Amino acid sequence: MRSLTLIAAASLCAQAAEFPGVRDVPFLQEWRTEVRYPGTEAPRSLAVLPGGSVWIATRGGIYRWDGKSWDLRSGGSCYSLASRGGEIWAGCWDGLRRLTAGAEQRITGIAGPVSAVWADERGVVAMTQSTLHEWDGNRWTTEPWKGARAVRAVVREKDGALWVATSMGAWRRENNRWQEFHDETELVSGELRSAALAPDGSVWLGSNAGVDVYRGGRRMQWFDTSKGMPSQDVRSVAATNDAIWIGTAQGALRRKSSGWSHLHSRRWLPSDDVIAIAPASDGTVWVATAAGLSAIHRRAMTLAEKADHYLAICLKRHVRPPYLVEQCNLEAPGDTAHFHPRDDDNDGQYTAMYLAMESYRYAVTHDPQARKNASQAFRALKFLQEVTGTSGFFARTVVPSDWKKVSDPNETLTPESRADRSVENPRYKVVEQRWRPSADGRWLWKGDTSSDEVTGHFYGYFTYYTLAADDAEKQVIREHVRRIMDYIIEGGYTLRDIDGTPTRWGVWAPQMLNGHPDWRAERWTNGLEILSYLRAAEVMTGDPKYRRHYLDLIGKHGYDRLARRPLATEPADRTQFDNELVALALPAAMTETDSHIRSIFEEALRFWLPRIRPQISSYYNFTWAALSGAKNPAEFGLEDCVTFLRDEPLDLVQWTVNNSRREDVRLVHWPQVDDLQIDRVLPPSERAPMRWDGNPWSAVHGENGMSESSGVHWLLPYWMGRYYGFIRAAER
Repeated sequence: MRSLTLIAAASLCAQAAEFPGVRDVPFLQEWRTEVRYPGTEAPRSLAVLPGGSVWIATRGGIYRWDGKSWDLRSGGSCYSLASRGGEIWAGCWDGLRRLTAGAEQRITGIAGPVSAVWADERGVVAMTQSTLHEWDGNRWTTEPWKGARAVRAVVREKDGALWVATSMGAWRRENNRWQEFHDETELVSGELRSAALAPDGSVWLGSNAGVDVYRGGRRMQWFDTSKGMPSQDVRSVAATNDAIWIGTAQGALRRKSSGWSHLHSRRWLPSDDVIAIAPASDGTVWVATAAGLSAIHRRAMTLAEKADHYLAICLKRHVRPPYLVEQCNLEAPGDTAHFHPRDDDNDGQYTAMYLAMESYRYAVTHDPQARKNASQAFRALKFLQEVTGTSGFFARTVVPSDWKKVSDPNETLTPESRADRSVENPRYKVVEQRWRPSADGRWLWKGDTSSDEVTGHFYGYFTYYTLAADDAEKQVIREHVRRIMDYIIEGGYTLRDIDGTPTRWGVWAPQMLNGHPDWRAERWTNGLEILSYLRAAEVMTGDPKYRRHYLDLIGKHGYDRLARRPLATEPADRTQFDNELVALALPAAMTETDSHIRSIFEEALRFWLPRIRPQISSYYNFTWAALSGAKNPAEFGLEDCVTFLRDEPLDLVQWTVNNSRREDVRLVHWPQVDDLQIDRVLPPSERAPMRWDGNPWSAVHGENGMSESSGVHWLLPYWMGRYYGFIRAAER
């Protein structure tokens, strides 16, 4: 038995010693905070002073946010704000105002309304419908304005050339000569709304049809949805040192040399209707929306620090008795201070993935707390079997008996309802009593356990046994695995519920997978699963009977044929969940040492790669790379995987993110027929937090901010990456 244990350990360790991984260097991590407006009106303009105070212009006046509260600094309707040093210049209904921390000055000689203001080291420019006013720091000069009166923005280039953006085109003044821009060869639309000066000296003009980029009076490029913009309904434009920020009706866009990113939904903004954007000197970008302000902060962070952040969230809000790990429900959208645990059909599987994560963390760090956490998670999974009072059946999940609400509660069906469900799905198993009390009355446990749960459990047992369990714990694992595996074998390769019949999904029997058309979709993945369980049981217990069953399924029943292509390929049968099941099943299977049999699983790996590679899944790709012995980082997209881990926001609240309204994607019904999906996988910052069984192509995902993810979906691949050497330790 010791030799089999060494085989398992060697299989998991083989990659770690050889692979030159990505160094965990600090990167800029973003997160957001929200601020509500002082009244009911949204601002028209936004500015930030070097000290960090935020100023907004509204119909009712000018307000300042000092980080704690709002105060009204100047009354009356205001249209445009600009900052210069420690002062705010405001274009208002009655003229131009100059505000500092403690004073307000009305600029004489400038009659309102002033609709656009610009301020820089040269001075100030203020525009009315008929006059252009300029201040050089000492005196004011005026010039009649002969362009369109609907002035929306004014910008001054570094060499002094002046741009005026209006709803009827743009004007540029250089050497006292004006040039007008209005036709389709000059602007994507003449209905301009905003303008900004970029650090490289280019001027960005935002309109209702996109943005135009000019340098020195020459149009350099333009962008709309045909050039990758997620939305071209531009409301505002602002520049930071490393990006151009564009406010649209569908959220905030950011343009860098690497392309576009899209910050939208409550994950980033109080509302997608962006009105104005203003950067702060500390790198924060303030975004004014119709429903409130969002401050997009950033700071240097390593992946190791991010892992600490997610683990703290997980342990604080996502571990519930008897140490099951899952999402939690929130009392109000985004309110993580008030939460409640929740149950899920796959609590066992998700806890097993947490168990695997802590096992990898222990193997890397030797932190005794990681081993303790893993032990507690294993004991919770073991309890799921003990609570049923059977010889080997285990529950989907368990909750304290005083819970008032559970998912999928018990029900009583009429004969007619039973017939309806049978017609809809002939394989449907009626289980009216899903929840049962434990013998001591302290718990309610849920039956009808699925094959997914079994696969998750065995993955957790095997990883814990190999990487973190001590000798005493290994003995407990061996006996526990033996009980479950024997129970499945005695049931004819099925998982029997306490009624003595197989659960709805717990079927691996040859007569069903090979002979029954209703099991066509599952036969491929289930064939791999049962071989994986048997191999794991053989490795952990050393009992040769599991080898006999394993060889029998391969030799007599053709399970090698199923395992070689472990995913359904027919469009209606495809589901993202099966990719996760393959990732859970392959590690134990790949401990096989017989070259002929091992080739079955090596072929499965080759079959799996093109189906997971486009997803940029750090969990799937790291699993594939570790098991295949990949030497080329590009083969499994190592850099993309690390970028994924860095890009995931710190906020794990399940805000609903609707990408169906974006104009840079196409709505499709692929790779799953029954979901509304988009035609490319977006980075994690542009979609809701998603476990690996979720569909990354889904157009709409989330729970309206009423739940929070546990973070295990991120922590597991991170610690796998550290263990296998794909991610190197952070520099200290």
